[in-house]
Parts: sequence; structure tokens; C-alpha cells
Amino acid sequence: MSTVEPGSVLVERYRLSQQVSTDLAAATAWDAHDLTLDRGVRVTLVTGPYAGDAIDSARRAALVTDPRLVRVLDAGSDSDGHKYIVTEPHTGTTLTEIVSSGLVDEQQARAIVGEAASALTVARARGVHHTALRPEAVRVDGYEVLVTGLGLDGGLASGDTLNGTPAQLDAQGLVALLYYAMTARWPGQDLEADWIAKDTLIPLPAQLDDSGAVAPLSTLVPHVDTDIDALVSRAFNAPGSTDGPMNPDEVTTALTPWGEVSVVASLPGFVRPEPEGPRRQSIADAFGGEGTPPVRRPVTGRIARNDETMAMGAGNVPAGYPEPQNDYTYEPQAYGGHTPVPPPPHGGAPSGYDQFGQPVGQGQPAYDQSQYAQAQYPQEGAPQQYPPQYAPGGYGSNGGYHEQDGGFATQPAPKRGGVNPTPIVLGLVGVAVVAGLIWAINAVLSPTPDVIADASPSPTVSASAGGEGEGDGSTAPSPPAQTEARPVIDSAALLGTLDWEGETLDHPEKVELAYDTDPATFYYTTTYQQAAFGGFKDSLGMELRLREPASVTKVELMTNTPGGKVQILKGGAGGEVLAEGTFSETTTFELTEPVVSDSFTIWVTELPQASDGFRLELNEVVLS
Repeated sequence: MSTVEPGSVLVERYRLSQQVSTDLAAATAWDAHDLTLDRGVRVTLVTGPYAGDAIDSARRAALVTDPRLVRVLDAGSDSDGHKYIVTEPHTGTTLTEIVSSGLVDEQQARAIVGEAASALTVARARGVHHTALRPEAVRVDGYEVLVTGLGLDGGLASGDTLNGTPAQLDAQGLVALLYYAMTARWPGQDLEADWIAKDTLIPLPAQLDDSGAVAPLSTLVPHVDTDIDALVSRAFNAPGSTDGPMNPDEVTTALTPWGEVSVVASLPGFVRPEPEGPRRQSIADAFGGEGTPPVRRPVTGRIARNDETMAMGAGNVPAGYPEPQNDYTYEPQAYGGHTPVPPPPHGGAPSGYDQFGQPVGQGQPAYDQSQYAQAQYPQEGAPQQYPPQYAPGGYGSNGGYHEQDGGFATQPAPKRGGVNPTPIVLGLVGVAVVAGLIWAINAVLSPTPDVIADASPSPTVSASAGGEGEGDGSTAPSPPAQTEARPVIDSAALLGTLDWEGETLDHPEKVELAYDTDPATFYYTTTYQQAAFGGFKDSLGMELRLREPASVTKVELMTNTPGGKVQILKGGAGGEVLAEGTFSETTTFELTEPVVSDSFTIWVTELPQASDGFRLELNEVVLS
């Protein structure tokens, strides 16, 4: 049997990219790409004596379709003897990770387990059961609950002797998940079994009384609902009891009604932003979809803070976004929030070109149409203007006009008279053409401050590494060799920003969010279509100016976007390179010796990859 590695292609279809974690002892999981359908998938390679059982049960599970169940897409074996199961990618956070950050309150626990019970009720109707429920098999992704491992997990666990019917095992597993979410203790089937990987984080077992029954939920959770307490007591009574729920349907009935799965109080990172309105085309499209606000990761852990640093107060929450998004603001001028431009009248761009005469489908930036909306068409909120000789709605796209009865007709030809009108008409047309050209030239050469003219991109870079300009540190006085002052960031400025017709597109107004001691807020760059800043420039720097010269031995960067390339410079642009590497969720640069300076610069030479392009999201910078 040949070995698999990143880049291997399974059955000439699934290209493996990187290995991911799984708690199954006889399985290896990979993130992969389906070359046939051009989509991301998860490939699990199974081994051992029960691999065949896992393949068979996974094929039965493929018949079940429910948005709360991670769907099985393919299962089989290849010519090299690899037995594989292909599913949708696993998204969200496992219940194990959620509880490790804080106990789940009763309402959220009821909602999470209720959604899982409803999903397994759908599976039971098709004759499919999970039989291996555990905290690692339940995930929360925004407002959605996902159950993973249907068919696969039960197949690999089939060698263990399990008490009860499959439906009863699922019902008991659901109640065990409810108990675990609220207490961090596991009352269900033994997870020290051979089918669970030995390095898996196993939850603490539930406490038992003298009769072997699980300690009542009400003894651990004050003021718990009596119905929930009774459900747990029935499910985990003394061994041999048959009073508990017999299938997921009964668990669903016992938990109904439950509220919307939204967010555990101790985990604000799970809050999903409000859905956006329709996307409108703007200059931001030239940089890979800047109009979609970046999604932040949950805040994990505490960061080092300086005693002298003032924390930014809460507030200033933009309309249309939930409270946990803090200081993120939606900028219509940056995201194309203007009136869409209607198609041009007859005589516009030929086929194969857009309405501005630019070739379609050649990867060129889509320029802002707001100028055309201002010059040729009324803006939003203004009354529609029409030629005086036609009624509203009278113009048709074919050069005629639209009659009120819904039909189209061409303009009637003038009656022949005694005077030939052709020279007069031609003269008027010529005057109109000349006047139109003069107006168009004035409109292009003198655009209003908020409008970007329809022209080829001509970005300029205000500063670069090793060049001259603001923040290059060439005229700054040399700091003292030693100091006892602590590094306190007083201000920051962007170096090497991208200017477009006088407008800076790399969000210098968001720089302070990178050092406000609140990891939930973050500075973000423009989203580009290439890691090398879309080919518009080579780099971008953030100069951190200290309150006074101080000694720095460590630089910590917290980001939402791992990857890319970054350098730490002493001083401004062109300063000495102290360290370099790639971004991770928490990137720590330990300097070989203390460095005294009144400023340090984070110099980005390659952007990390995000879900919709390439950009940097910098949550927090800590100097110590």
C-alpha cells in the first residue's frame, strides 16, 4: 500500500492538502479538494478490522440529508487499498472546545442538544443511527449546530460491546451531551475505548452515587429546570433501568421548545454579523471584494498590557451590526455603497465590452461607476428626469420609447414638408455632439472629490522600505543606549499606503485598533487579489511610535489571518531589520538583545490569505 502525503490524489479526484485532527484511533483525516466538482471536502482514511463496517455504514448515511448533519459524499477504496470516506468539511467549534472555555447555560445547552436530536430524528427515519455521540461529534458554527461522523464513527466503534439498541444509544448520548455542556462532566459511554485515539482530551466522568446512578443535574447546576433534571435522572438511573428516553424523538419532545442557537455567554466570538444587503459594484471590487466586512476569530486568552495604556471604551457600534463587533464601521465610500448604474442607452459599448468600453473577463479592476451615476443619471433620492417630449417610463432600451400600454414603438417619422429639414437636423446634431464632448471632457478632467474618474489605475506609494518619506527615521535623534522606560505605544501611522486619486485605501483610520488593548477589534488592510498587494506596490508598514524611547525585547502580534511575511524594523521605513517571519494567530518575536528606540515598524511584504482574497487583520500589538 502506497503512502499518502500532501498533494496526493485519491482515485484521480480528491487532492489531499493537509492533515487535520480526528479523535478516531483507526482513522487519518485530511482537508482535500474535489477536482471534479471544484469544492473543498474532508477525506478520512480508515484502517483496522472495522474499516469495512465504517465504509458500509457511511454509505447508508449518505442517503440522509439534513443541514445539521455533515453529509457523506463518497465512500470506497482505491487500487492501492486505501479505504476512504469523503464528507463535507468540518466547520465551527466542537462542544469540547466550547466547554473548555466556559460552561454552557441551560437555555443554550437545550438549544444545542435539541437541534442535534432533531437531526438524528431525521436520520432515524431513514434507518441510520450514530451510536457514537460524544462532545467531539457536535459542533457549533454561528447559529447552526452540526453533528459529524454519522455512519463513520459508529462503524469504527462497532467492535465495542454497547448496551442498548442503536436508537436508545443515540437518545442516551444526547442526554449525556446536555449534562456535559452544563457541568463539564461526561455521564455517557466510556470514552477510554480502543476506537478513541489515546491522545484525545477525555472529559472527566460524572460522579456516581452508591447505587451507580449519575449525580442529579440539580446538585451541580442551581435552579435548573425540573423537566431537564428529570430527563437526566431517567436516562442515567441505576444500571439496568429502562426509564430513560428510547430514541432521539423522545429527547426532542422533552427539550421542546428551545430558543435560537446564538452564543454562549462566555464565548462572544460565536456571534454572527447581521446578513449584508445586496453587494454593489464599486472601486473596492478592484481589490478582491473589500465590500464584505472581515470576520473575526473568537478571542482566546489574555494579552500582556502596559499599565500606562488607556483601554478604548466601548461604543460607536455602527448601525446594522451586532454589538460584539465593537468599532468596526461600514464605509459606503470604501465598499461601494452608492446607487447602481443603469445600463447605457442605445449606442453603448459593443458586445464583449462593459458599459465603459473595457474588455470583459480579462481580470481588469471594475472601476467605480459613481461618476457615471452622478453625471448621466440621477442619484438616489433625486426625482427621475426624462426628456420633455416623452412621459416617464417612455424610453426603451432599443432606441425607441415605451408606450403606456406596454408596447414598444419607434419614433414616428416627420411628415414631408416644403422645406428639406435634413441640413437643419444635421446642424443641430453637430452642435449637440460638440457640446456633449465639451461636457464630457470637463466631467473627466474635473471630477468631484468623492468620485473616482474612469481611468487606468495610477496608484502611488507614499513610502517604502529603504526610501525617503514620512517616518523613515532619517532625521530622528538617536535614542539613548539604555533606558528604564517601559514601551508604551502612543500613536501609529501607516507607511507605504496605496493612494488612488487622492484617496487612501488601506484604512489608516483603523490603525489605532491594533494597539487599543482590545483583541476583539482589529486593523485591516484593503483586500487584494494577490498576496503581493495585487501588484500595486511591494509592501506596507505600520510604524508604532512610543511615548518615549524604551527598551524592547519581545514583539507579540495577534492576528485573524495567519500566513504572509512580516518584518520588525527598528525605527521607521528603512530601519534595521530586527526579526522576520510569518503571521500566526499569536506571533512572538524574541529579540536577541534589548533594542532601545522611540519607534518600531511592522513591515508587511506579503499579505496573508483570507476567505475572500488577501489582507491582514491585526488584532493587537504588544511590546515588552
